[in-house]
Amino acid sequence: MKMFPRILSIVALAALACAATSAARAQSSAGKAPENPPAAGTLKAADLPGFALIPAGEFTMGDALDGDKAAPPHKVNVSAFYMQKKEVSKAEWDEVRAWGLKNGYTDLPEGECKAVDHPVQTVSWYDVVKWCNAKSVKEGLLPCYYTDAAQTAVYQTGKSDLANTMVKWSAKGYRLPTESEWEKAARGGLNGKRFPWGDAISHEQANFYNVGKEFYQNGTAGCHPTYYKTGWQPYTSPRGSFAANGYGLYDMAGNVFEWCWDRFGEYPSAGATDPRGAASDSRRVFRGGSWGRSASGVRCASRDSSLPDFTNFADDGFGFRLARSQP
Repeated sequence: MKMFPRILSIVALAALACAATSAARAQSSAGKAPENPPAAGTLKAADLPGFALIPAGEFTMGDALDGDKAAPPHKVNVSAFYMQKKEVSKAEWDEVRAWGLKNGYTDLPEGECKAVDHPVQTVSWYDVVKWCNAKSVKEGLLPCYYTDAAQTAVYQTGKSDLANTMVKWSAKGYRLPTESEWEKAARGGLNGKRFPWGDAISHEQANFYNVGKEFYQNGTAGCHPTYYKTGWQPYTSPRGSFAANGYGLYDMAGNVFEWCWDRFGEYPSAGATDPRGAASDSRRVFRGGSWGRSASGVRCASRDSSLPDFTNFADDGFGFRLARSQP
């Protein structure tokens, strides 16, 4: 019985030592940049709700179906990666933006939308790249974009024309898809088709402007009748309003333009693996068309580009969806 107080003292000292060690660890880790969690195999779809795994492999990028000389068909190899199933919503944008404005991302714009469950739009390439970093850091992930080739200065503010060397491609954070990743994902496993589901299009399959001129259009003409009212802009539809493609992705044709990583340029030679765009062009690629584009403009192979600070054509707003690398 005389040993009992001594045992309590030993236990108390051990607890104090443990607490001190924990405090020291917390203090030493304060202020450090987020890091990738310890590797435990590859990411799984179950670990990334709202994302679909796009398998590695070769596909035919571009097409020659309608005389589009800007997108000649060629073989491209793409590594496995994850693509967000739906475009980034205004609600998602607002949540990360609110956090970012308090944590060094001081110039993220409000963006626009028709409703919070619709895609955010009228956001520039610069805006969405910084937003990707903010979302990564907010969730404790290593960000992808930096303002230096050494990849030490996280891109947070301003307009920086980032180069491929300023991207940590192996990071687990969020990023924009490359143009080749976007097209492979849009095709949903189909090759040689105009759209993610086949060769014809109507308002039953996508939110686009049916001008009634292309022979592969059918159904109602003009803007989508469900999402158009005079004086009611923008004319986006709620994310996921139409059937998904073979990879489980929604709205890969129409709704809003989607920014990609790449600078615009001619396609690389056939057989390229994970191409990441031209080295020097000032324009950035966007894909997918919008509610105001014709059928030819929402084809999987259709290419568009703009200066990275551009936000919209008339009322056709720029939005985006996220990608993540497969470690």
